[in-house]
Amino acid sequence: MKQDSNMGVFPSQSERSDDLNTGDDPLQILADAQELLQRSNSDRLDADIATVLELLGQSFDADRAYLFQMKDMLFVQNTHEWLAPGATSVQADLQETPYYIGEMLWTAFRKHGVFLLQDVKAVPAGSEFHKMIVQQEIQSMFAAPLWSGNEVTGLIGLDYCKAARTFSARDSSILRSLAASIGLALQRGKIERKCSHLSAEIQTANDKMSSMVLALPELLIETDQEGVVVGFYQRPSLIFALSPEEVIGLPPEAFLPAHVARIVRKAMAQVDTDEWSQTFSYSIEIDGQRKRFTLHATRRGKRYSARMKGYLFFVRDITETYHQTNRMHLLAQAAELSNNLVMLTDEERRLTWMNPASVARTGMSLDDALGQHPCDILRLSEATGIPVEEIRRKIELDEQFNRDIAALSWTGLPYWIDLNVQPLRNAEGEIQGYMVVAYDVSAHKLANARALREHAHTMEMSGDAISITQPDGYLSYMNPAMRRMMSISADAAVETLTWHMINPPSVIERFETILPELYAQGQWRGELAIPQQDAADRYYDLSIWVQDDGSFLSIARETTARKAAEKHNALLREQLQIAQSRQQIAQLASGLTHDINNYIAVIMHSIETLKLKVSPNIADNLERMEAATSQVLSLAQNMSKLGSHAIEQIRTDIRPIVEQATDLLRPSLGGDATLSLSLPNEPLHIVCDRTELMQALLNLLINARDALPNDTSSERRIEVQVSEIHPSENIPDVDVGTICPQMRYTQVEICDTGMGLDDYVKARILDPYFTTKGERGTGLGMSIVSRILVANRGALQICSAPGEGTCMQVFWPLASHTDQPVPIPGQPRQVDAAVLGGMSILLVDQDDTSLAEVADMLTAAGGEVVSCLSAEDAIDSLNEDPSLCNVVVLNSKTGMSGTKKLVNMLLRYAPATQIVLTTDKKDSHFTTGEMQNENMVVLQRPVDALRLVEALHEAKLRKK
Repeated sequence: MKQDSNMGVFPSQSERSDDLNTGDDPLQILADAQELLQRSNSDRLDADIATVLELLGQSFDADRAYLFQMKDMLFVQNTHEWLAPGATSVQADLQETPYYIGEMLWTAFRKHGVFLLQDVKAVPAGSEFHKMIVQQEIQSMFAAPLWSGNEVTGLIGLDYCKAARTFSARDSSILRSLAASIGLALQRGKIERKCSHLSAEIQTANDKMSSMVLALPELLIETDQEGVVVGFYQRPSLIFALSPEEVIGLPPEAFLPAHVARIVRKAMAQVDTDEWSQTFSYSIEIDGQRKRFTLHATRRGKRYSARMKGYLFFVRDITETYHQTNRMHLLAQAAELSNNLVMLTDEERRLTWMNPASVARTGMSLDDALGQHPCDILRLSEATGIPVEEIRRKIELDEQFNRDIAALSWTGLPYWIDLNVQPLRNAEGEIQGYMVVAYDVSAHKLANARALREHAHTMEMSGDAISITQPDGYLSYMNPAMRRMMSISADAAVETLTWHMINPPSVIERFETILPELYAQGQWRGELAIPQQDAADRYYDLSIWVQDDGSFLSIARETTARKAAEKHNALLREQLQIAQSRQQIAQLASGLTHDINNYIAVIMHSIETLKLKVSPNIADNLERMEAATSQVLSLAQNMSKLGSHAIEQIRTDIRPIVEQATDLLRPSLGGDATLSLSLPNEPLHIVCDRTELMQALLNLLINARDALPNDTSSERRIEVQVSEIHPSENIPDVDVGTICPQMRYTQVEICDTGMGLDDYVKARILDPYFTTKGERGTGLGMSIVSRILVANRGALQICSAPGEGTCMQVFWPLASHTDQPVPIPGQPRQVDAAVLGGMSILLVDQDDTSLAEVADMLTAAGGEVVSCLSAEDAIDSLNEDPSLCNVVVLNSKTGMSGTKKLVNMLLRYAPATQIVLTTDKKDSHFTTGEMQNENMVVLQRPVDALRLVEALHEAKLRKK
């Protein structure tokens, strides 16, 4: 290494780097680096550290070598970085790295003196430190601390990004030694900079002191024993606008104002008596400005001969000091007269003075208070609920302090003060003491307390639900109305609850959209639905405001009744529209039926004529045409009944209806497709409307035909089988309707060899307007089948899988021996009295007219009826009295809220309760298996009185 010259010139950084040993021996590198750091100074320390990091990185074959220093108690800073060729710099991203990220390093430093990371897998995945080293592509890491006493002040480290690296104990010792050398060099640099700074401050202070001494407005006058001036010295010049030549040899009366000359003679007399005079103060006008001076005299030339004896007069300009003193006097007078508590302390915060208001409020005399700490005078240690030690420590540590605190007088009277502590500094800026000012805010506190009590009382008595939530989510207040709304007991401590804990998941999800608007605008208003356990949702108008302290004030007002009224009004309008639509449809259907009958009559006449003129084979086809035309005529006749509430049902054998349906389908099969029919030998009597049953069977048969594969090489077959089943032996899991174990059914099974149905199609096949046929389908076939089966207490099971074909199983109740044909529509049906005796019936219908009529009819049949206008009212009634009824008659209409919730509640908590549900085709969810059990009967509207009583009578028999 090159030696320094005698002039103390050090080589440049490049020269030092070239001269240092760059071999492979780390010990030699360590020695050279330590020597370089020892010879460094504060001016070139950064450059020397950069050279040492370069040598360190090259010696250890690292990708990065760096130095981190503690920036403060929160962050560390990457101050120096060396990079190997091809390495990526990360220094710019590490200027404010949070201290807590390096917790693994600090722990390792204190335990082992070094941090060795030979495999990044040792770092917990997901931690901030792991994210940082992965982002910097570090494979291995080697670091040693910089110490200052027992505290880590920084670190030096090596990163290996291309490949992992292992380290020996010798490597650890070298890196620790080099870290110690760098730490000492940095501390030495700080000391040098501090010494330089202090030297500059001392020089500045000296210069300031010299300037002040030179600027002292002083005047020295020498006189003989007669008062004649023999010497005149002033600094600076022209204080009196006089020169020495103008005053020497003159008595004071010759150049001074008369009042000042008299003061000079008085001072001379005092010197003659006491060897010195008192300090006299006077004012004179100089250059148009009033100046104030002090004069002090003493004897001149005590050791001289009598000829040399005389007087020395010292004159000082105190104009500025006088004004300051006067201001201080005025301030002291103001403090004396102030109603606020004013105290003065020395630099150790020991009391030196306090005004009369402090004496009166604290009850302690000035003599007793001198030398005590203000906290002891105010008796904060005995004031309830005040963290006295914290306040005392804050007053001791902080130069300024301001806070509302509670105090206690020495007479035992509590009071509140706004305590303010300010430092008092001299001209040099040094603290000479403190001024303590306490504003008595007791009256204000009491007024606030009264206002808060009144406000709290108002909120407690309010019918609106009110709560206050802190920024961290914990509640600080909740009035009784809010407790009832959130089902929180009156004795529960709301401070332990968060809004996440008291709100249901649906409300919490809603708040994810509310909070951004709330923070952006400071308030939010809207409607919120609160789900209730086994009851209808309750609705609230909610308003939320962000308070000045960051808390949230929430006020909610229940609007459930208003929404129910709105729904009721909407339902009335809907019923009116439906009635008007039915009237229009009935008029249209009547006219259309008339026209269709005319055309069908022509077709039927033509068929009869052709029968007489064609061969037997063609006659068979004409018979099929005649049967199909008869069905069209029957459909047209049913269209004319759209405005009525009755359907014509008869007792009949199901076999001819199924056979006729298959005959109508055969001509449309085409190709090599086959249709087989298996019928029992004995009749199977059912009660039905022939047209409705034919419509349902034809829809199923057409779907089976359309499902057959087009490929002629595949089997194309439809099988229809009719049989009788007894569900009590094995109750099937149906997709539409309900199977009653006490009833017998005829089963019509329609199976095809088509491609089958996947889960998605099976889930939606009953939905209106859902079709897999594209433009060829309407999506109404299966919906019509579902409606017909539910209306006739039938059921449907769909058995299908992709590639295995489909089997539709229709279950239709067999007629009992007592079943009779339904009378002609329009004729009243008789209801036997007392047939429902002993039954308690809960009747739910939102149409009050219909509710009253059905209630009267069921009461006439012997039932005990409780009526509710909504499902929500029914839920509330059952919650109050679970034994209210043993049968529920629920008239479900599209859009009627709470219906599904009521049924679910009954199925879950009262599965033995009999349910008779009247519904229309739009309420398709009641045809699914999840909404049914053996105690439920679903009736398709319209339902006449006798049919409803029959359903209730059957429910009564099942109950027995």
